[in-house]
Amino acid sequence: MDTVIIKIYGPGKFKIGYKQRFLPEIVRREYTELSDTEKQSNRHYLRRFVLKAPAQDTYLPKVDVLETLDKERKEVLYVLIAEFSLPKLLYGNSLQEVSDKNLGEALTVLQKSLSSVGIIVEANVIANARVSGVHFCKNVILPRDIRLQDILAELQQVDINKTVDITTKENKNGGQVLHIYSGTVERVFYDKIADAMRPKVKRKDKGKIVGERSIVEKYGLENQEVFRFEYRIKKTQAVQRDINAVLDRKPKTYVAFRDLFSDNLSKTILLKSWHTLVQRPENQLALIGPTDDFKLLLHIAEEARKKGEVHSMNRAFISYGLTCIIKDRGVKELRKLVASCWSPSHPERLTKKIREASELTKNLPYSNGIAFVDEALDRFELITRSSLEKR
Repeated sequence: MDTVIIKIYGPGKFKIGYKQRFLPEIVRREYTELSDTEKQSNRHYLRRFVLKAPAQDTYLPKVDVLETLDKERKEVLYVLIAEFSLPKLLYGNSLQEVSDKNLGEALTVLQKSLSSVGIIVEANVIANARVSGVHFCKNVILPRDIRLQDILAELQQVDINKTVDITTKENKNGGQVLHIYSGTVERVFYDKIADAMRPKVKRKDKGKIVGERSIVEKYGLENQEVFRFEYRIKKTQAVQRDINAVLDRKPKTYVAFRDLFSDNLSKTILLKSWHTLVQRPENQLALIGPTDDFKLLLHIAEEARKKGEVHSMNRAFISYGLTCIIKDRGVKELRKLVASCWSPSHPERLTKKIREASELTKNLPYSNGIAFVDEALDRFELITRSSLEKR
């Protein structure tokens, strides 16, 4: 895990010792003090207070307090929102990775961090705080013969089913960052080391980097590439959907901070997200490793002949053509071409042919880079100071 956003609902769950540190300064109000317009408001909140704490050497969460209205009870309620990077909170950097066993340590450090800016919250309240956003992530240290930019170039060819509502795919900073936005979730891929060594205005990670750079220098990682995969769940409903599915609970059960440390939760969610991406039939074709064109045709022809179906030769040639164009340009370009030349009213026909091509090429391996990442994610060995010392 990396970034987590939690919400603590009052009253009585937290105390603010230095209200003047918020902009604007926090001034509590009763229902009778609200204007008629505010009493009729349908806004999510009436006022927002943003913590502006004095500069500290240690990592601090981002904290907001929302003033909200309960119309039925005619009450003004206050909600504390804390956003923080778990590994930075615990270790001062996000190259090291958090274990499922770190709940107790996380509660202690987060409670102490909030207390340092005058926010008093009991550990059990933090443990039961509602999660409204979470970024699951994994770092993979690449060998010298595998270039991260080649992996990103291959991942640019993938696509996701329209039901996932992919909206944007972009490549920034010289090919070092790739985003795949899918509605309430986002997949992000980039070089963690290169990102840490960039100026703040150009980094993907905008937080403090003293600890990040020190661990890079201590373990001689300056010239190493680290593949960073983040699966960001950005809305409460999506958090509940993804996490409750793994925990075998009802979909709308609220997710507490302590739930994030359930055994193998991070691993299960990240692997599911990765496999959903790379194992789709069209993406499996896009990510096939380099191979001689004739050998590719020979493999497809032999697989088609084994099935003993009628028109196997036609199927083989169609599958070969689809595989080549998807490997070179990606399935989205292929779909655009088909839609521009023929009626787009029956997309399932192309989908069926792509699925057949995938079946005929399923034994062909990924490229070296994708295969290395795939195996590393399956092993899911956490990066710790101990593991870095053993390198």
